[in-house]
Amino acid sequence: MLSQEDNQIRYKWDPKTSTGFQLRFDAEAAAQGGHYCYHVEDWTCRTVTNEWQCESLDEALGVLSRLFTIDVEQERRRLAAWPQATVLQAAA
Repeated sequence: MLSQEDNQIRYKWDPKTSTGFQLRFDAEAAAQGGHYCYHVEDWTCRTVTNEWQCESLDEALGVLSRLFTIDVEQERRRLAAWPQATVLQAAA
């Protein structure tokens, strides 16, 4: 699920319990020259239970691929079609 408003992408997400994984891009940190602009978050019942800070989209996709089965190349292409891809690519 892609959310343009929050710069986040949810995977294996259950909207009733807010449980699953979320890839979040921190545009504010990127604008200030931050190094860890990508965040992979593990959510359980509306609470972040674990978080991995990543320097690049490739690193974040690598974290996701260790958490569950994901085709990294296919996901990279899907994200490139996202309207905010230019923001993601500029920070990479």
